[in-house]
Amino acid sequence: MQPIDEEKLGLFLKQTSGMVAASFNCAITVLGDRLGLYRALAEIGPCDSQSLADYLNLHERWVREWLHQQTCIGQLEYSAELELFSISAEAHAVLADAENPAYLMGGFDSALAVFPAVSKLEEAFRTGIGMSYDDHGPSCACGIERMGAFTKKHRLVTEMIPEIPGMHQRLTDGASVADVGCGGGLATIALGQAYPRSTFVGYDTSEEALARARANLAEAGVTNVRLCNPLTEPLPRTATFDLITTFDVIHDTPYPQDLIEQIFAALRGDGYWLCEDIKGFESFADNLAQHPVAALLYGFSVTVCMNSGLSTADGAGLGTLGFTEQLAREMTARSGFKDFQLLNIENPMNNYYLLNK
Repeated sequence: MQPIDEEKLGLFLKQTSGMVAASFNCAITVLGDRLGLYRALAEIGPCDSQSLADYLNLHERWVREWLHQQTCIGQLEYSAELELFSISAEAHAVLADAENPAYLMGGFDSALAVFPAVSKLEEAFRTGIGMSYDDHGPSCACGIERMGAFTKKHRLVTEMIPEIPGMHQRLTDGASVADVGCGGGLATIALGQAYPRSTFVGYDTSEEALARARANLAEAGVTNVRLCNPLTEPLPRTATFDLITTFDVIHDTPYPQDLIEQIFAALRGDGYWLCEDIKGFESFADNLAQHPVAALLYGFSVTVCMNSGLSTADGAGLGTLGFTEQLAREMTARSGFKDFQLLNIENPMNNYYLLNK
């Protein structure tokens, strides 16, 4: 060890204290969401803590300290002259507007949900065996659902289905579709609403996710969608579906090659598989140098994605950034897929692959 450089030590302490502050902020931001504080700030405009507390029937002292923390972390704005707090349009988009593509509250939900898993993760480092999604409880499933909601609700039908040759007409006429790893069922429901003559099956091994999906399905009132757990009702082994979709699923599963082979078997000869997965570079060095949110994704991997991929003794453990385009091409070709396309769908976090036999 070289002698400590006091200037570098000070910079490192500043950086690390910011990380600790960010960890506290996950919990405090989720509180703001659950209590409606961000939405209230947008509705009433610049205000003091008493006005905000009165508007939501909350205790002023707690609201005041929350406002102080949120302003210091940089998520709210403060006018020293007027002594008023406010939320910017940009912060509102990220923290409060679920219909905005920049909405990231699900990320805070997911981060908070995995905090209790630290003791289990400590054991995972020793045994190699990680945690399933259900081991994290319902909050993790909810957070992940919220993170991917915009694309599934607003882009899948209007932007992605038109990229699949002839699929809009097939779905309009009546087709059979599976959403594998359906999570909260948002994609399955969006497709079911758009194409009432088609039938849809949402598969997920997480009972917490399926509970969310059942609730969402009941609320939507869609009747051409059903949900099942492939551990009790596997994908059919014969060519059944005109379209199969997976949204950020392959890198999570302990057995990605097996799942790809199951998808291949269940797809009709003229069917298509639309695969969304995390966008990354082919090496860690490139992710370190070029990926703008590599730290976020590797953090998510240790706590959630790779954790799931290693939840069995022989799990692949690909990790959040592990299913690269090159690996996707190799694994799908190994399973029998002959046509692999990288679709021109802009998304800062995801690639979209279209495959057929």
